[in-house]
Amino acid sequence: MRVVAGVIGCGNISRFHFSGLEKAGARVKWVCDLNEGAARPWAAKFDAAYTADYRALVRDPAVNTVVITALSAVHKEICLDAIRAGKAVICEKTLAENPEDALAIVRAARRRKTIFYTSYMKRFIPAVEQAKALLPSLGRILSTHIRAYQCWGDLWTRNPPEGFFHTPRGGKSLVARNYGGGILVCGGSHILDLVGFLLGRPHRLYATMATTKGSDYDVQAAVLLETANGVVHFESLAHPLTRIGFLRDGWDERIEINGLNGRLEIYSAAWDQVEHKASLLVHTDNTTGQTVEYRYAPVSPFDRAVAFFCNSIAHGRQGAQSAVTGYDVDELIAHIKKSAVRHQAVDIQWRI
Repeated sequence: MRVVAGVIGCGNISRFHFSGLEKAGARVKWVCDLNEGAARPWAAKFDAAYTADYRALVRDPAVNTVVITALSAVHKEICLDAIRAGKAVICEKTLAENPEDALAIVRAARRRKTIFYTSYMKRFIPAVEQAKALLPSLGRILSTHIRAYQCWGDLWTRNPPEGFFHTPRGGKSLVARNYGGGILVCGGSHILDLVGFLLGRPHRLYATMATTKGSDYDVQAAVLLETANGVVHFESLAHPLTRIGFLRDGWDERIEINGLNGRLEIYSAAWDQVEHKASLLVHTDNTTGQTVEYRYAPVSPFDRAVAFFCNSIAHGRQGAQSAVTGYDVDELIAHIKKSAVRHQAVDIQWRI
């Protein structure tokens, strides 16, 4: 079966999904956005129909896959309508604005037996995939350090007077309005997904969060997570440092996993620069004393993720990535916020 898609949302991140669909050989039949100017170029490129009402493409019996790249605030309604129509769904992160909505979506997909993916594409970074394959060689895992440091400018000493991170008096910033929070949601959610992917679901955590005076979003979240594979030291941080990171470009996203038999270190490039910046994996084998570097050419994990999603949909199977992935991250985010408010550790209550 060929994937016939309707794409809902034509903002900045949609270009990566359109690229992935094209390379996977999918047909884009519909393009939807309230902003017709943003959607028309994609409609022209794929000879697709345009609509401002997503229900038009959901009703089309020829469409078997709905790709949702709109803001998280509208994910629940669109996902549930697509699931009720029997469509496979590929939804951008975060799945919802809270775990209750994410849970409702996942349960609906399971009841309807539809294929459902939340697009946490960093699982498909070559360095991450290779690290996953090498994990058994570490033996017992002792400790993991995992972080996302993103250069957002100086948000620590002032409320910007304008722009995406400006919080107006009595109003909401664009980052909070569009994404439901700051660095934890925007940067940390992908890293939380990798915690589950590499180490399994955490069962307990302790968190602190920082929000600067006059702003309505977090600029730091630091968390200790307990897993069956050891403790995880997690941090997401918005910072003004332009020359840090392994590529010295201000992006410092890394994973370090320490086991009895060795260490894995993963360094990834900025999410929107994957066409010309590459990932790196360093494997230190304590048994042989050798250190091996896996250096990869620039490759889009979006393309690789969408290829996997489309192949699974074409063959009518969920594949290795669970439909629950998006719920897991939303549940962790909610527990991190709860722990930070209470100033105490919390047990994670998984509901599915």
